[in-house]
Amino acid sequence: MIPNELSNTPLVCNHCSHPTVKGGILTVRHIVALALALTLGSLIAGACSQANSKTSDDADSAQGSPTASAATPPTLNAKLADQAKPRVNNPTPTTAASATPTATTSPPPPLPAPTPIAIVLPQEPLAFEETLEVAQALAANMILPSDCGNPLPRPDLLPNSPRSYRSGIHQGVDFVCPSLGRSAVAALDGRVVQIMDNYRHPTPNDRLQLLGVAAQLAATPPFTLLSLYGNYVVIDHGITPFAGHIISIYAHLHEVDSNIRIGQTISAGERVGEIGNSGTAASAAGDVSKNVHLHWELHLNNLYLGADLSTQQTREVYTTLFAEAMR
Repeated sequence: MIPNELSNTPLVCNHCSHPTVKGGILTVRHIVALALALTLGSLIAGACSQANSKTSDDADSAQGSPTASAATPPTLNAKLADQAKPRVNNPTPTTAASATPTATTSPPPPLPAPTPIAIVLPQEPLAFEETLEVAQALAANMILPSDCGNPLPRPDLLPNSPRSYRSGIHQGVDFVCPSLGRSAVAALDGRVVQIMDNYRHPTPNDRLQLLGVAAQLAATPPFTLLSLYGNYVVIDHGITPFAGHIISIYAHLHEVDSNIRIGQTISAGERVGEIGNSGTAASAAGDVSKNVHLHWELHLNNLYLGADLSTQQTREVYTTLFAEAMR
């Protein structure tokens, strides 16, 4: 208790500006109240400090003891701190080996690109004796690709005959037909490897331009020759031990048989298409009934059979080739 005689005793304070102090006069009662307030504030602050210290000690104890961590529920602060941590899906545990930095090794240099191997078929034509032996070997399984007449008596229908209109040499056999409606058939067993069945004719003037280039070269460029085949079919007859790789070509077809397709096997005598005159000058002019014939070629290792032979030798080779089929 503050004595009454002191409670109202004024003390002069020229520096006080508290709103409860009027006129700068501070009584003893005011001083005592202020002292009590300061003391109470100190006690509360001390209690809070002890509580925080105990919480920190408990947390440290829980981290050091797995049993205490399991038995003591987490505090609110711990839950909030845990929720604030970023979540990682399927974290990879850090091991001693992974924690230790390892020296990075540079990737091995790329292997050099393999050197392409070019397979070049023989380009040298066979000698007459060798060509005759090949014809004899093939004759046993050969079928005439057309029944339109016998081309053997006419050198101009056989290989190596000049073709002045294109500045080249004839590479096949022409089977001349009297009209449309005759069939071309496979001469040997094989597999269809190429089909042209929608040939688009050049205009007569464009055709002359193509042949003009051939005249300047004094030879028929390969793709110009191909453009003169019209509708055609190519059959691969495989590789033989006596002749190498063999293919046959059936050109100037009016239409290709709708039952054949690229990649299918085909038997000797099986229909290839209808013989016509596609690719010829008459067909380019719009006349499909004139000069109807099958242009048939037999190639050995990228050269036509009988290349560079004389007229007489060529006739003898193809007479041997068709001997069995014409019996």
